[in-house]
Amino acid sequence: MSLELLSNSIRSLKMNWPNNWLGVKEIFESCCQRLGAISATDPDADRISRLVSAGLSTANFIEHSCKKMARKDKEPNYHSRLHTAIVLQSLTTLLLEQRRLNKESSNTLTKDEIVTLVAMAGHDAGHNGTRNAYTCQLESRSFEYIRPLLDAAKCDERDIYAIKRIIWSTDPALIPALHKGADSLGKFDLSHPVCQAIICQEADILASVIPQFQEELTQQLATEWNKVDPMSAEGLLSTGGRKYFLTHLAKFSSPASHSLGLPQLIDGQLADLKIKQSSTNI
Repeated sequence: MSLELLSNSIRSLKMNWPNNWLGVKEIFESCCQRLGAISATDPDADRISRLVSAGLSTANFIEHSCKKMARKDKEPNYHSRLHTAIVLQSLTTLLLEQRRLNKESSNTLTKDEIVTLVAMAGHDAGHNGTRNAYTCQLESRSFEYIRPLLDAAKCDERDIYAIKRIIWSTDPALIPALHKGADSLGKFDLSHPVCQAIICQEADILASVIPQFQEELTQQLATEWNKVDPMSAEGLLSTGGRKYFLTHLAKFSSPASHSLGLPQLIDGQLADLKIKQSSTNI
């Protein structure tokens, strides 16, 4: 799936939000279908099946808990059901592209793929529009929200720990350090914890580096932050704020993200910002 097709999917989600909203559970199901059925011969078939069940329960929880918030006008402007759906579609695109690059002939859902998908279905569970006061504060809380659902589905403890680790890794403060050592990994192997964290971090911010969406998404995040940190919210909307995001937080290390042209997309925007700043200083 090309970046253009992903952009079309994101545009469709945004057009249907919120009045003709499909639902997070339905988005999760469609992502699983795109990744393929569970192979009966896969030794991890039972683990995968339990994870799919947990993912559906998680997506359903996100949908209903956010609906309750929306009825009270408290669903976050940025960290909403729409964001979760966009992240799930972005992740699925990255996973399929990684399969293509690895020349994998199989068209079946793997354990490592579904672990990442479940983690990102729940990575913002219970988000109330605030910011971390300490490392992984909101991420830890999100995991605690979905932990009972993972237990109810009888997920393997190894998979539960992997989901916890991935969710924690989505704290923006951890992004630069994680990507810094990506080049030393050798082959990008989704069974590696660092590779799982990297591809999920990429999915979390992917839409925000696509020019046609960046302005609206930044405005949504600024509106959300304005309630708790007006100064940072104002900074987000500045040229310097955009440059900081693209330089320090928009990190893409997976072969899939490079194949989709995301680093080049960032370089182009940074070049445009440099020209804009130069013209402003004249």
